[in-house]
Amino acid sequence: MSDKTQKIVDSIKAVLRNKPSSISEITRESKINWRTAENYLEMLKNLEVVEEKIIKNTRTFFYKHNQNNYFDLPIKPKEAKLISSIYSKIKETCLNLYNKEPTKTQAYKIIWSLNKKLELNLPVGWYRYGPCCVQVYQGDEKEETKLSNNIIKEIKETTKEYCIMDNISLQRMIYTKEEKNLYLTKEKLLDFDSEDKNELNNILMDLIKYTPKDTIGITTDFARATLFLGWNKTRTIFDIFWKYITMVIFKESLEGCYSFDLDPYFDDKIEDAKKEAQLEITNLVRTHLKSK
Repeated sequence: MSDKTQKIVDSIKAVLRNKPSSISEITRESKINWRTAENYLEMLKNLEVVEEKIIKNTRTFFYKHNQNNYFDLPIKPKEAKLISSIYSKIKETCLNLYNKEPTKTQAYKIIWSLNKKLELNLPVGWYRYGPCCVQVYQGDEKEETKLSNNIIKEIKETTKEYCIMDNISLQRMIYTKEEKNLYLTKEKLLDFDSEDKNELNNILMDLIKYTPKDTIGITTDFARATLFLGWNKTRTIFDIFWKYITMVIFKESLEGCYSFDLDPYFDDKIEDAKKEAQLEITNLVRTHLKSK
């Protein structure tokens, strides 16, 4: 690849690493002409470096990240380096304190706490097990940027507190602290182990009450199936149902972290998860009825 070609490719990547963009936006920010941008974007599409989608009748291009971010969401290079450096310091601190590596759950909860206390504005939202950073924790991150003394201090204090706890206890502590009623209701349901149908009904009504508006239909179907079949039956498909619910929550909780529409990253996956949850609920009921 010639120096000129590499320079153009790098300039296009630099634009798309920050946000999905149209050809016109790319030409304006990278200072190359429209036709050149289109030709290089086609080349990068064929190399599976970028992806194209039509959004509001506009050709929009997305950079396909190598970090395996959740939902392939982009993270600005400066933020990605900061997150990697924080992960590296969390691991180092946990090894020094407890002679073990942090779990993903612990790493995500620590970075969430830092993000909130220090107002770092990093892409951290609420997903299946509570706070979750978009950039996946791999465990092999290196220090890519110098951390401030304030960040290091918070990492050490929070790692000391969080990494001594098991994942479940840590999750429940944060749900309680943050008064996340839906997640607390989920824990009540997972702990439910009795024949008291009134208690089960109350838990399920709370599940419907606290679930996001867009998911009330599926949540109601799940609640009805649980009352009809019993919790022991619907427990087997709960993870599928919960994944759908928390995809919607994750998207909503991340909207303040991004300056662009997250629909292209989430909507198809959310719709697939919804269909899967609905199918599992329907099949469970049908199987039960056929056995009668």
